[in-house]
Amino acid sequence: MKSDRVALGGFGDKYLAMYGRDKRVKTVTFVVTHDCSMRCAYCYETHKSNDKMSLSTAKQTVDFLFAEDARHSQWINGEDAHGLIMDFIGGEPLLETGLIDETMTYFLRTSLEKQHRWATQYMMSICSNGLDYFDPAVQKLLLKYAGRLNINITVDGCQACHDACRFDLYGQPTYDRVAAAVKAAGLNSTKFTLAPGNLQYLYEASVNLYENLGMDTIFCNCVFEQGWEPEHARVLYREMLRLADYLLEHPGLRNTLFDDWIGQPLPPEENGNWCGGTGKMLAIDVDGRIYPCLRYTPMSVSREPYVIGDIWTGIGTTAEHRQRIAELESITRRSQSTDECFCCPVASGCAWCSAHNYEVFGTPNRRATYICPMHKARVLANAYYWDQVYERDGEGKKFPLNLTADEIRAITGD
Repeated sequence: MKSDRVALGGFGDKYLAMYGRDKRVKTVTFVVTHDCSMRCAYCYETHKSNDKMSLSTAKQTVDFLFAEDARHSQWINGEDAHGLIMDFIGGEPLLETGLIDETMTYFLRTSLEKQHRWATQYMMSICSNGLDYFDPAVQKLLLKYAGRLNINITVDGCQACHDACRFDLYGQPTYDRVAAAVKAAGLNSTKFTLAPGNLQYLYEASVNLYENLGMDTIFCNCVFEQGWEPEHARVLYREMLRLADYLLEHPGLRNTLFDDWIGQPLPPEENGNWCGGTGKMLAIDVDGRIYPCLRYTPMSVSREPYVIGDIWTGIGTTAEHRQRIAELESITRRSQSTDECFCCPVASGCAWCSAHNYEVFGTPNRRATYICPMHKARVLANAYYWDQVYERDGEGKKFPLNLTADEIRAITGD
């Protein structure tokens, strides 16, 4: 499965390139605020508020990380967290630029006092909507930590696509402001989210990202939530065919919708979880409570928040927290999948979110499958793309297409 890839992302790869492939890096998420300057239609953070992390909580979180590492805990240790990525997120994290700066100052002072490896083996990550990018305090932060701070600004392609779902607090479109930030930051990649409300713009949006916003890589995915219908699969397929033709003409560009390993059956022994939302991506919320990842926090779920500890007493110190940890550790592809999913002939590359499973079913160990028709459409479009790549490159092979004739007709509309 791809849990480590998902947990680290491209920035984790950057760390590994700096410090060596034999060194492992841990991402720890600081949820610095539940507030946001946008109200995106597809956002899974459906319970935003004015809650924010205090400096004392942020400092205690830093102390907690060093304490966990010192005792070589299951969660933070010299093997799994040889390097540390301090991931600041919200809401919109740049609303708390001052807190981020003070937290990093305390983190670096502590690591130097302890002569700890993290004094040099750390990185920072911020995922922003871009609206506050030009604020002088933000620019000062970016300059102060240049070379150690990766900022990702999310933009959904072109104006029509972006403004179909991404509004500010007053319901106004945001594309022009976000695009200006992306250009100023000189980014070469972004995260592009597909939802029923913007799917029809996939091709146009992607071309705009490449040609006008300077991207060479687009990390693109469909939302996991309910709402996908068979007609959406047909739209995705048509848009991906257009995009495939464009990418074939521009071989230096990448969109993660296209991968040659997807759409194949998985052997029973490939039994891991897809995502890192079982504790690989620890998230500390504004109040110091600890979650397996951001999507389990009160900002993101309507159920009881899935707490596994806190920064004062540690992780798994109560019977309830230990029960949740045991549940997370028991999760496999087999345990959460129906026979249909587990034995699916196009299983590889079909993604899911453990925290969304919890939101839907009350347990992370049961798989929500709303994304199924979109995955099948993606597989069919990949067959079209890779068959042409293989022919162009003289590889003499075909993309193994394991969809039935009925499934193909449902996607193509023929």
